Amino acid sequence: MAVNPGLLTRMVAGFKKEVPANTIESIQKAGIAVYQALDEAEAVRRDLAAQEIDAWNAPVAAAAQQLYAWNAYVLQTLGDKMIEADYRADTRTVGYLPRVTAEQVWAFFGQVEGWLSLNRQAAANPDYLPHPGGVLPADLPGWIEVEPCPATHLEAMIAAGAAIREHVETALGAFDITDGQDGHRADIARLRQIAAEASSVADYAAHVFEPGAGQELHAIIEQRLQHALGAYYHLGQLIAMPSLLGTYGWSEGAAGGPSGTRLPLPGGAGFDPWCLTDPDSLHRWQRDAQAGRSINEMWRHDPDPARTLRLQEQINAALQRGDVVRSGSMYYCSPWASIYRVRRSVVIGRRSLQPGQDFTLEVTAEEVLDSGRFIREIVTGPFQPASRFEYDEPGDDH
Repeated sequence: MAVNPGLLTRMVAGFKKEVPANTIESIQKAGIAVYQALDEAEAVRRDLAAQEIDAWNAPVAAAAQQLYAWNAYVLQTLGDKMIEADYRADTRTVGYLPRVTAEQVWAFFGQVEGWLSLNRQAAANPDYLPHPGGVLPADLPGWIEVEPCPATHLEAMIAAGAAIREHVETALGAFDITDGQDGHRADIARLRQIAAEASSVADYAAHVFEPGAGQELHAIIEQRLQHALGAYYHLGQLIAMPSLLGTYGWSEGAAGGPSGTRLPLPGGAGFDPWCLTDPDSLHRWQRDAQAGRSINEMWRHDPDPARTLRLQEQINAALQRGDVVRSGSMYYCSPWASIYRVRRSVVIGRRSLQPGQDFTLEVTAEEVLDSGRFIREIVTGPFQPASRFEYDEPGDDH
């Protein structure tokens, strides 16, 4: 790790518009507790196996301890590998990170402490029960969207996937002793199917990866790696607590999961032009003819509605996980989106959001005819009560 970077390092980092990583490095060092927690969780798994207690009949506290340790480990590993890959790629700027890398690492490290705390609670209390409001298996934090995806990110994801996969395969091996037991065969087969699919996708991405490849190939590799890592993250949780399989809706393309359920595109079957609007006030705007015209104008001028819907999908997934909640207020202008409050660190689009922050999704075509700019961004608070609401009418000043 860098200590007091020299003048040359600071100059090169400044030229590359990189940001200091000293705070991130401090948090990274604190993450050493993750590996101790993982060792202890794996010891618990071995002890249960020695007592011939399978994962389906393990005490809930023991299962939760393993699950929480797994989540902390995966997030710590992803952050570690991101930093290592960047420092290895350019030793001149060790101690600094590209802003997009720093934001992605923050998204990973920002959730580690919470999972570690839950891990220790489960380890300390034999009667521990997971919070009923939590959504398990949890999804990875959102991936920062940037084009093209930096080659160092892909290298880090490949390295992290290899390390994570090794632990998954070891944990799956523990199921061999229960393979023939009635009632578990289908569950074990399903776990192995998820592992096989994730490994296949990860292998494909690693084999075709070339640092100098074009943007299109990088995008394909990025998608495959995100999918595999999301599957491994879920899989470790399902191995720790296989009772979750009963409600786990795994399907092809869903294992990467941070985006939530896909929203239909404009013109497609099932498209809802009001999908960005605060649901508590939806009935009001649907009865307003001018609001209806405003929503239609917004979608008509949106040059990339898939990107717009992607942001809402990420918000919906964060709501489902409990990372964010609706504050009960809405934004003052069309499409009158909800204002959300962050409960756990989360990334929406390229914005890293921290607990206590308020945010909303602003989407407007108001400036399209004036400047050609369509606005699609995450806006953070504090927000003040609005005296009037605005409609999205391109070219008009409000």
